[in-house]
Amino acid sequence: MSRRLLLDDEIAKELELLVSLPYDPANSEDEYESDEHGKEYNVEKLKNLLVNSEGEQSSSSSNTNINIPETIPSPVTQEFPQSYKDNIESHIQNTSIEHFQISIPENTQIEMSVGQPSCSRSGISSNETIEESSEESESEGSWNKAMWSNGNRPHYSVFDKITLAPRSPISYNSRPLVYFDKFLTNEVYNLIIEQTNLYAQQQNIRTWSPTSKPEIQAFLGILIMMSYHVLPDYNLYWSSDPGFRVDEIANVMPIKRFKVLLRTLHLNKLPQRDEETFDKLYKVRPLVTLINEACQAAAKNTSSQSIDESMIIFKGRSSLKQYMPMKPVKRGYKVWCRCDSSTGYLYEFDIYTGKQNAGTEGGLGSKVVKKLTEKLLDMEEEKHVTFDNFFCDYHLLNYLYDKRIFATGTVRRNRIELPNFIKKKKGKKASQKLNKGEYRWRVKDNVSFVVWQDTKEVLILSNVFHPQIERTVNRTQKDGSNLAISCPLTVREYTKRMGGVDKFDQVKSTYSVSRRSKKWWRRIFYFLVDASITNAYLLYKQNKRGSQLSHLEFHVALERGLVGKYSSRKRRASSMANYVNRKKVLSENYQKAVGSVPLEKRFENVGTHMPVE
Repeated sequence: MSRRLLLDDEIAKELELLVSLPYDPANSEDEYESDEHGKEYNVEKLKNLLVNSEGEQSSSSSNTNINIPETIPSPVTQEFPQSYKDNIESHIQNTSIEHFQISIPENTQIEMSVGQPSCSRSGISSNETIEESSEESESEGSWNKAMWSNGNRPHYSVFDKITLAPRSPISYNSRPLVYFDKFLTNEVYNLIIEQTNLYAQQQNIRTWSPTSKPEIQAFLGILIMMSYHVLPDYNLYWSSDPGFRVDEIANVMPIKRFKVLLRTLHLNKLPQRDEETFDKLYKVRPLVTLINEACQAAAKNTSSQSIDESMIIFKGRSSLKQYMPMKPVKRGYKVWCRCDSSTGYLYEFDIYTGKQNAGTEGGLGSKVVKKLTEKLLDMEEEKHVTFDNFFCDYHLLNYLYDKRIFATGTVRRNRIELPNFIKKKKGKKASQKLNKGEYRWRVKDNVSFVVWQDTKEVLILSNVFHPQIERTVNRTQKDGSNLAISCPLTVREYTKRMGGVDKFDQVKSTYSVSRRSKKWWRRIFYFLVDASITNAYLLYKQNKRGSQLSHLEFHVALERGLVGKYSSRKRRASSMANYVNRKKVLSENYQKAVGSVPLEKRFENVGTHMPVE
């Protein structure tokens, strides 16, 4: 029997006749992926082509064994796995056909399945290669295209039912001061008064007189007025120049008393630094705890909240200061916040004090989310939490699902426990870029993963929104026209619910009481006052009916409510002379001798009293 080498084209042609597939198709015929199983390949003719059953192989020939498994899972693009194709082609090119010896077990079957297309209209990419499919089946575990493994998820509209509202009823006609007192309670005022008086006594200030609640309220009112009437220096508010002077501030207390209160303001006593439980935030810890409790007690938890970081700007020296060059506020204190997704109401916050000696299980981001969601465990209604890629990972979302907290978040590409196809590869195994509007997805246990191509890739994990649910979003083109592209519901809901902390920062920074200070804790105190004012304003907006005060009008009304009729001046400032130019301070005797009578009076009616002969 004559033997000859089979050319590549002949083998490819025979394979096409056997399995009715092109040799190297670029895409699947129906443009959809499939994970289901169907009909089997008939390999009898292929075995007859490749196996030489006549005679023994020469002892000098090297035998090559290719073990074909009993079953091969269905490839995505209906093509033989690349590993088998490369193996066969390399041997055909380097060895004659008689050197091949293929050992095939009995009852060998090579299976191919043709699945049904996904329910997506245009979102699922058809560029998934066979290399990725085979690697996923071997190393990705249970990441696959499937529905949820267990449990029913609520409809996304459920997370919009519970909106921001006061926990205890507040009259619709209440003044802004009523809302503000929900956060700066009597306990807060007592803390400030007690610690300020104690610190002033320790400093032996001779002119010190004990402060009281009306005075502290007036002091806060002055700070609020300074937030919307900004001048570069405290002294200008008491200036005799009418271009700078603010009578509504100057009439409340003298500048000396204001500066003494600012200097002696204190919130806690000094602890022992050698204690094991030494707190770096000891200066403000009591007030931080009280404001945190007040924020949670003043309003009911909404069904949609977000977790993110906020920054307290500070450029001085402190071990708590963080530097983040990519953030708008590059230097300052980092604050983890949990806010309402819709309004930005601040429910809970935690000031970051640096790396702890004990390791953080699951990473810092996971620890922060677990701590800030503890108060949501007692909430009977369905709730949803959103966070960004600093916090999100697969294990965290599984943990939250076990606690009956639904969550969605963007995820970094280098996180563990992600589908294998999303990991960066080089060379031939590099994954192809999706077209705009296309996406790929997988599900594992109670977590879904989506990579969606917008202007950039968007990677999202969720334990509530299934990726098969699709919506459309509008994108503006270069010519100004709008184009509707497909988008998973996961992406749309994440975008809708993520901006809670940013909204809080935006409202807070509009009229901030914060001022520069060398004391590291003073900026944190200003942040707590700003947070209380912001939450009071957001509650007022949600509770007020009819005409509402604007943000600026709310600040003005709150300032006047805090000051009231309080004044520590011994004489009214209205009786004081207003000079355009500040006079130089001279000795009392010199002032009496020089210029004691105005020139206008001295030269008035000149000649009227001349002596008469």
